[in-house]
Amino acid sequence: MPEGDSIVRLAHRLRPIMQGKVLQNTDFRTPRLAALDLENWLVEDIVTTGKYLSMNVQAPSPTRLVNDSLVVLSHLGMDGSWQVDARPTHHTRCIFTFTDHQVLGFSLASLDVLPYDITQERLARLGPDILDIGWQDPVTAETLVAQVLKNFRQTVDQHIATALLDQRLVAGIGNIYRCEVLLLARIHPYRMLSELTDDQLTGLIKLCHELMTLNIPPIADEQTRRSTVDIRSDPSASFGIRIANATERARARADRRHRRNAPAYWVYGRQREGCLRCGQQIRTDVLGTDPITKRNITWCPNCQRD
Repeated sequence: MPEGDSIVRLAHRLRPIMQGKVLQNTDFRTPRLAALDLENWLVEDIVTTGKYLSMNVQAPSPTRLVNDSLVVLSHLGMDGSWQVDARPTHHTRCIFTFTDHQVLGFSLASLDVLPYDITQERLARLGPDILDIGWQDPVTAETLVAQVLKNFRQTVDQHIATALLDQRLVAGIGNIYRCEVLLLARIHPYRMLSELTDDQLTGLIKLCHELMTLNIPPIADEQTRRSTVDIRSDPSASFGIRIANATERARARADRRHRRNAPAYWVYGRQREGCLRCGQQIRTDVLGTDPITKRNITWCPNCQRD
């Protein structure tokens, strides 16, 4: 399932193609939306919330419609994608045709076209977005962190590894970042929320936000390989680490371009190579509260001790 940074990168790629453009034709290939026609509607904006992509569209004027402003709301799920000028297949769920391009949705886990207020009600069920633009303002960022901490403290006590994937608590974190931040923080994935201090929980959220920010525009575009390894030791920082500064990142990425199979992660996907931090063998468990939420988690028993 895509991480929140993947959706931000997708939106960044689609905006030049769709935003401010008029739909010449729409073809919805799902029974509920098959009769819907958004021809001549204007795509006003494309925004992200956690792992949801919202395409805000405006009806041509004058109009007699009850709702002249709608939102095409989609979730990619495990296998979904939005592609530009691709060939339709039996997995195609919708086709948006513009003057110079087509945008196609494939294997989308969910696809709805809703009034704006209904969309906001649905998205309001999510926790704070880990990549919300408000993070750029220090005051707003502290408010977002405080809300996530409040969500953690008010929910049913559970493993920290499960809580990080609960989109009702904090939206946008996926399995990759869950594995990576817990490794970097040296926190055992089976630790309960109640066993962790406020500083540990807020430190995890801030670290996750900072790591994900490195993998979205303007720092990274959609073609840039995702990476979490630009970390430096700093005894004065939370968990004794900090994000590498711009100069350090540029040098490290230049070095990685000249190295074949340079590691991109500390522990995720490194079952054969072992932990990038200590070199020890890592472990993969299935962790979740029910069959729907159960996911594999990769962690290092040496770095992440009880």
